Amino acid sequence: MNKEIEKIKEALKNHEKRIKFLEEEKSMRSAVQGSAPVKRTGIERLAEKVGSDVEKLEELFDTENHTLTLLRVTGKDEAEKTKRISLIVLLGYKYFFGNEKVLSREIRRNVAENRIPINNFATYLNEMIPSLIRRIGKLKSPTTTYKLTPLGEAEAKEIIKEMCK
Repeated sequence: MNKEIEKIKEALKNHEKRIKFLEEEKSMRSAVQGSAPVKRTGIERLAEKVGSDVEKLEELFDTENHTLTLLRVTGKDEAEKTKRISLIVLLGYKYFFGNEKVLSREIRRNVAENRIPINNFATYLNEMIPSLIRRIGKLKSPTTTYKLTPLGEAEAKEIIKEMCK
């Protein structure tokens, strides 16, 4: 079973490398053809990815001094809301600031800002590991960070699409 998991991990790595290579190649082709690639902001890129308007995304996120705050969330209970916030915040930091990894305390802050109790925060995050997010660092360390998996990124995009309707 571990060998199968390792094979899947390796395939995902190769897939991500291929996508990155193709995106860079497309960018270089545009530059060679004389048209400079259009610089887009993080919110514009995210809006394009989720098929929404920038204005609708601006209603969801507040950014200030390299800090992102999720303004609202949907969900049926604390567990679902905590998981949704975690995924959306990780995706937001990736698109808005280019941060693949986000400190645990930053996700926790967003959960608290949405008036959701944080007493079961770690339990809810652990339920998403390893399918939706990856933990980097030791549990309960102030330097512990989290990162989206490709599946987690897809899930976060779907949640944002739903929230922007």
